[in-house]
Amino acid sequence: MNSTENPQNYPSNWMYKNLFWIFVSSWALIGFLPPCPGTWATIEGALIFWFLRDVMLWHEIILVVVVSILGVLSSHYASKVVQQKDPDFVVIDEVAGVWLALIGKHGIWEFLAAVVLFRVIDITKPFPIKRLERFPGGWGIMIDDLFAGFLTNVLVTGLFLLLKHFGWV
Repeated sequence: MNSTENPQNYPSNWMYKNLFWIFVSSWALIGFLPPCPGTWATIEGALIFWFLRDVMLWHEIILVVVVSILGVLSSHYASKVVQQKDPDFVVIDEVAGVWLALIGKHGIWEFLAAVVLFRVIDITKPFPIKRLERFPGGWGIMIDDLFAGFLTNVLVTGLFLLLKHFGWV
């Protein structure tokens, strides 16, 4: 018996063709962890970035750009495969967003503040972040998290500059 005679017993061709995009968009399948895949991906992404925090700033930026490009492509294809606008398992957007939030952060308190604030902004999606989800395809999946990461980075940088100014850190 071959696969055309009994297709239920064999993985479908779409799985083989699209497994790479599912794997990348789910950040090595982290996106399938219950109950909150976005939070798991944020934590895992922050842990990876913690070990990269001492690389040059340009390397951090290049890393975020590369992951963001992969995110736009993989989330676009993954959403097409499952026919959903923003599937829950797609978490590469959280990783790229938290990495953007962590660029230039080296101390543990800056890091923790950035991770927590990023997650709060990402979950609540204050104006205008919610509107960014309207972009089509992979851009709609990625851009809101990237903007949340950018906003987080600016706020945490400003907060810690203010704290340093007053001698509190």
